[in-house]
Amino acid sequence: MRILLCHNRYVMRTGEDMAFDSLRILLERAGHQLLFYTRDNQSISSFDFSDKFLLPGRALYSSKNRKDISAFVNREKPAVAIVQNVFPLLSPSIYYGLAESNIPVIQLVFNYRMLCANGQLYTNGKICERCVGGNYLHGFLRRCYRESYMLSGVYSASLAVHRMADTWRKCVRFFVVPDKFLGNKLVEGNLPADRMRTIANPFDIDSCRAAPQPGDYALFVGLLSRQKGIFTLLDAIMRCDGIRLIIVGDGPERENVRCHPAVVAGHAELKGRVYGEKLNELMAGCAFVVVPSEWYDNLPMVVCQAFATAKPVIASRINGIPEYVGHEHNGLLFPPGDSQELARAMQRLFLDASLQALLGGRARQTAEELFHPKRWMRQMDGVLEEAIRTQPDLVRGER
Repeated sequence: MRILLCHNRYVMRTGEDMAFDSLRILLERAGHQLLFYTRDNQSISSFDFSDKFLLPGRALYSSKNRKDISAFVNREKPAVAIVQNVFPLLSPSIYYGLAESNIPVIQLVFNYRMLCANGQLYTNGKICERCVGGNYLHGFLRRCYRESYMLSGVYSASLAVHRMADTWRKCVRFFVVPDKFLGNKLVEGNLPADRMRTIANPFDIDSCRAAPQPGDYALFVGLLSRQKGIFTLLDAIMRCDGIRLIIVGDGPERENVRCHPAVVAGHAELKGRVYGEKLNELMAGCAFVVVPSEWYDNLPMVVCQAFATAKPVIASRINGIPEYVGHEHNGLLFPPGDSQELARAMQRLFLDASLQALLGGRARQTAEELFHPKRWMRQMDGVLEEAIRTQPDLVRGER
């Protein structure tokens, strides 16, 4: 099958970028012929003044991108398009270019960008659902995107315009989400329930070798930001006896993490960005992985990596995470933001090697059952074929 992949990469490599790379690998391995229409936010730094001045408008709508992608698909003739992130350089205008050419669109959804200016339903240190109902003025007034009135206004305006225009309902055939919680939130935000499809993250479990032996440290991998729960974790490690924490990642709170008493005192070590085989080695050597998210996180890629490595996960009992991390089955759950309960869970698992082995074995079993590439490809092929088969109904207006 000839498939067009559309994605706007982030400045800092994220789990969503990792998912896009895994998507490409799995589709190519299955024999599909891939075409790419992508942009990279790292290029923004090289834009001249006029380009940067026009950039906010592009996030709202770009007639150039609409024409470009329409010409691209008319020339290359893909059977279907898989779209991931479109902000800010691609813009939602590409949906119309694809629709004009009668290309069925599969939207991969890993966050809440179609409902929320910052894509997280989280602002000012708390979960926030004020904009889900369609009043995006809240996003502007609360400076939800990078604490900037201008940028928050741009993204809020874009969401308002495309919600009123019904862009996603008109142009997207199916929405693929990694967990039911995310799908239900999209439905609350006025997207069609009958077009939601739940498929776990694209992930190759063989990219991580199983390492069931007990480890001697706890591991955090992710963005260094408050919504990821990094400070709850640092407070928890201060309550633990004899547990060392290794932190992998970068982000807006890097300096505050570096200066935290847990790091200063040596209870935690900040490694910065680590990828590939070095990350696999850190994963293999840990006792467990901690995912202390305090926003509506959606099957973080690190959960897939941990389970594939046969490592249990200690995670927040929030949103879709418990759909994969089962308490006392392949990990432990704790109330989000509760450093005392997190410390208890970490201490319990760290001191019990037999429990580590039991939960780790089940973690690997979960990975083999839910994250195996053959399972993912079978599910995705089903969605792609259904989209192609039913696309004429969408074009005729039977929405």
